[in-house]
Order: sequence, then structure tokens, then C-alpha cells
Amino acid sequence: MNTPDEDVLEVLKDANEWLSADGNDLNSTQSLRAAVKALNQYRTAQQTLADKRTECENLKRELSNLQRSPVRRNVTDRLPHVSVRHQILFSQRNCLYYEFTNFSLRPISYRGKMYPTSLHLYESFKFQKHRPDLAEHIRLRCSSPDDALLEARRFQSVMRSDWMNVNIQKMDETLWHKFTQHSDLKYQLFLTGDAELILDSNKDGFWGVGADRRGRNELGKALERLRTKLRGS
Repeated sequence: MNTPDEDVLEVLKDANEWLSADGNDLNSTQSLRAAVKALNQYRTAQQTLADKRTECENLKRELSNLQRSPVRRNVTDRLPHVSVRHQILFSQRNCLYYEFTNFSLRPISYRGKMYPTSLHLYESFKFQKHRPDLAEHIRLRCSSPDDALLEARRFQSVMRSDWMNVNIQKMDETLWHKFTQHSDLKYQLFLTGDAELILDSNKDGFWGVGADRRGRNELGKALERLRTKLRGS
């Protein structure tokens, strides 16, 4: 019986042979290319997980030795039980999971209008109801996600007054449109398994973990909620 990784290799071999053949349907080819990309990312994630498991096993042995020491037992007995959960960090452009960020260049359709990125859509939510002119300004005049962020900050004084009560809900809505409109991203999200998703940002302690690594990581949590929702749909 093959191991899971051997099964992945067999699928990749068959898929690449199919892609190299002539006369295949264009839509099927695009879908298969997305699946191949996701499978390759799965193999990378599996290797990362294997490395983490090795680290965890080494740590468990060290803790076991420490707990057998009479001198240290009274200290280690009071240590809380720690459940080790695989983590996937994302942030930088060269990161495997960079496209989980809202800075990735993935256009989104929302109510008949196209937004250059998910960040354009998210920032426009701050103004859509009471200042649609500013929402359109962000959608049409901001050439990059950085520009969208800066413009939204420039008009912060007139954003909707209840924004801090609905910002996480609006992020959930934004991510839903992004991942349901780009099937390769949905596959990639599924392949994270049950891993904890973490926005590894030193500058953002709300959406990420911040410089002290104790931030709220709300974007990571939103992606995990989306993963659960998509699996059930």
C-alpha cells in the first residue's frame, strides 16, 4: 500500500502526462493545473509538518528527562499541559501562503463591480453605505492594495461610525468572495488541514501577531472560520 506522499507523486505524474498531451479541453486543463499546484504545495506543507513533528518529539524527550529529575519535579508538575498544533505562517511575498493575505493581486467581483484586490473591497466597506463616492474612489483610483489602505486611512475621520463593531464580519465577507471566486486558493486553504493559520506581521497586532507575538491574529482566525465553512458547504 502506498504512503500518502507516494499517492501524491502518482497523481502528479498522471496529471503532468495529461497536461503535456495535445487536444485537451482548456477549462479542464486550467482546473488540473490548479490542482497540480495545490498538490505540490501540499507536499511542501507535509514536509514542514514532518520537520515540526521531529522537533516536538525531541522536546518531549527533553521534558520527560526533566520530569524524572527529583530536583525539578516539583516545578514541572505545575506546568500546564500544552497541546502542540501545527502552525502555518504567512505574510511576505516570497512566502508559500502569501496569497492568503489581502495584498495578493486577486481581483474580486462584488455586486456587479470588480475590485482589484480583496483589500480594495475590504477598505471600501468603510464607506459604501454613507459615502459611496469614497468607496468608488478606493475601487477605481487606487492602483495597488497599499494605495487602498493609505486612502482609507486618509478618510478615516468619515468612515462609518460602527466600523469597529463590524470590521471582523466584513473581513469574513471579503474572504468568502475571494476564496470562492478563486478555486486554486480554496484548494490551497483546504490543504492546510487543521493547522493554525497565523499572519506573521511585526507591524499588525490586530490582524496578525505583532512584534511581541501576542497579537490577536484576527486574519488567521478568519481564514480558519472560512476553511470550516467551505468544508461544510
